[in-house]
Amino acid sequence: MKFLRSLNYNVYRILKAVVVTLFILLLAFSALQVILRLVFKTGIPNAESLSRYLVLWVSFLGASLAAFKHRHINLDILSKYLKKINPGLVGVIISTAATVILGFLSWAGVVFIINEMPDSQKIFFVPVWVMETVIPLTFIVMMFIYFQGIFDSIRIMRKAVKK
Repeated sequence: MKFLRSLNYNVYRILKAVVVTLFILLLAFSALQVILRLVFKTGIPNAESLSRYLVLWVSFLGASLAAFKHRHINLDILSKYLKKINPGLVGVIISTAATVILGFLSWAGVVFIINEMPDSQKIFFVPVWVMETVIPLTFIVMMFIYFQGIFDSIRIMRKAVKK
C-alpha cells in the first residue's frame, strides 16, 4: 500500500503543476485572443477550439485533484448513520462503489477515444482525439485514488474494531 500511496502522491504533485500551467496558458491565450480581436481586428485560427480543450483539461484534472483531497464523491446520508457503527465502513462502501463506477467510466472513455481516432480533424496540427485523452486518463487516475481509499478505510475499520 505504501507504493500505491507514494505513486498517488507523486501523480497528485504532477497534476497540480499541470493544472496551474494549463490554467495560466488558458488565461493568457484567451487574453491574447481578445486583444487581437479588439485592437487588430483579427484573431488566431482555431483559438476557440483550443480554449475549449484547455477548459476540458483543467476541469477534468481539477476533478482528479478534488478526488485526491477526498472532496469529490461522498454520500452524506449514508455516512451520517453508518459512522456511528464503524467509521471505516462508510469509506469502504463509498470507495468500492466509486472504484467500480470509475472503472466503467474509464472503459467508456477508452472506447470514446478509439472511436474518435479515425476522425482526421486537427487543431494546430494535433489530432482532436489526443486532446480528448484527458477523459479516460482522469477516470483511471481517480479509480486508483478510490482503490487506495478502499484499503485505507479497511485499516480504519480494523482500528475501530480493535478498540
